Amino acid sequence: MATIQAFRNVLRDLRTATQNLPQETGKTLLIFGGSKIYNRGTAQVLGNQLIALCQQCITALQDVNVTLFKFRTKAEEIEALLNIPVITANKLQVQDLKDAALQLQEYCRQTPSIDRLDITSTKEHWDGQKAIDLVLAELAKNPDGLPEEEAAGRAQLIINNAGNWADPTDTGWNPSKRANIENPLDRVKEASRDFVWLGKAGVSEDPGALGVCHGTAAGMLNILGRKHRTYQAGGKGAVLRKEARDLALRLLNDNSKLYLLWFRCTAQRDGHSFMLCMNHSGSVTRAESWASPSGNGLFVPLQQDKQDRTTDELSSVAAVQAVRKIFSSQPDVRTSGYETLAQAYSDSVLYELRDHDEHAANHVCDDSCRAVDAEISIVVTARQLTSPKTVNNRLEVLASVYDAIQPP
Repeated sequence: MATIQAFRNVLRDLRTATQNLPQETGKTLLIFGGSKIYNRGTAQVLGNQLIALCQQCITALQDVNVTLFKFRTKAEEIEALLNIPVITANKLQVQDLKDAALQLQEYCRQTPSIDRLDITSTKEHWDGQKAIDLVLAELAKNPDGLPEEEAAGRAQLIINNAGNWADPTDTGWNPSKRANIENPLDRVKEASRDFVWLGKAGVSEDPGALGVCHGTAAGMLNILGRKHRTYQAGGKGAVLRKEARDLALRLLNDNSKLYLLWFRCTAQRDGHSFMLCMNHSGSVTRAESWASPSGNGLFVPLQQDKQDRTTDELSSVAAVQAVRKIFSSQPDVRTSGYETLAQAYSDSVLYELRDHDEHAANHVCDDSCRAVDAEISIVVTARQLTSPKTVNNRLEVLASVYDAIQPP
């Protein structure tokens, strides 16, 4: 493992090499339709990129708030930078810069990844408040007097567009107040603005259809989570599912912080997503939406065929026990765990379907519809809760985007 001083030394060398890049001379120019093999401006850009990479490595080593940093990824980035013509042509003008870059690359290859829990804790900010309840209460406000179902559909659509289930790093409508974007619609990617309007039109036409499980979970992760670190583990097969289980239990047993955990449970069909949100009191709140003919969003007016349960809360002990169960090798045990954690399905097979039409007429899924073990996937994605103030700011921004959307 390279030391922080080794990285500082190579940073010094990169800065010196970049500052001392020689001027271009007439001999380096191919005047008649040719190109510059050595271009000082191009070399300076390369030097500054390498300096920035090196500084990132130093920051990762010295800042205890950095929870995830992969030095090998930086080595791959350096490899790509070293493949530009000014380097591959082996020009003497950039030899010192190349040597320093190769040394930085070697240090990155030698240094193991940083992977640790977020050192900052926001737990005390949540004393007396529950994160899921805060979101529901804020989005349930209805100053324009919309019909009850339409108001709930508006809230559900806002959550859906706060994230992207296929990419937890995608912030959807970009709810950050710090972005300081004057026009709310500038937070929506231009290519998707027509689709956003169709979604808004659906709020009044069929609000129940907006209760989609994966989209809800991804949106809530971006609304409630600290973006300093996203924890994710899992996938298909027993080995990757065990990694998901270990991550979930690690976070649920962390008494110093509060996390929102998103469980995405699928196989060859779409499966289901649900959330567990830790509370300051020690309890855990269960939350989910799911797609069905009548719709089942997070909001009561959309929950036409949702099963009744006396509370959305579990004790932390009960949550941990149920999480262990959904990773069992026995289907009946998994069913018991899922029944505790989620309401969408009453049989684990519906989280683990092989590829077939489960909605065919007169078809009821049974154990013969279960995918093989190697196809059964559980992915756990989580973030520590941010502060209530930040949550309120994000919801304010998201609501402003929704209100600004107009027909194309």
